[in-house]
Amino acid sequence: MAISARNQLHVVISDVKTGAVNSLITAKTRGGDVLKATVTVDSEKTLDLKAGKEAVFLFKAPSVIIAKGASEKLKLSTTNQIKGTISEVKIGAVNAEICLGTSSHQNITAIITRESATAMALGVGDEVTAIIEPSEIIIGA
Repeated sequence: MAISARNQLHVVISDVKTGAVNSLITAKTRGGDVLKATVTVDSEKTLDLKAGKEAVFLFKAPSVIIAKGASEKLKLSTTNQIKGTISEVKIGAVNAEICLGTSSHQNITAIITRESATAMALGVGDEVTAIIEPSEIIIGA
C-alpha cells in the first residue's frame, strides 16, 4: 500500500502502557532514538502491540516542528525529539520543505513556513531537532 505520509520510521517497541481509553507506545529506532505514540486501546489490541515487536511510526511532514541551536534535549511538553542534520532545504512561495537525516540513517521531512525557515537561516549541514507530538504518530505493524 502506498501512503502519503513521507515520514516512516522503522522502530522496535520497547514498552506499552495501557490506559482506560488510550495506550502509550514507546519504541526505539535503530539509532537509539526513543519515540512515543498514543493510540486507542482498541488499536493497541488489534495490532497486537507489545515489547519486541517491529513497527513503523508514520507521521505527515506538517506535523514536524524544527528547532535549531539546542545542544541538549529541549524542555517541552513532548518527549519526541530527534536530532538530525539537514540534507536538503526547498524554499517555496509560502512554505519550506526541510529534510534531515537521523542517527539511525532514516529521513524526516518537515513542512514549515517560508518565514520560519528564513528567520532560522536553515541550511544544509545544520544540526536541528525534529519534534513530533505522540498523538500525531500512526502505527503500522
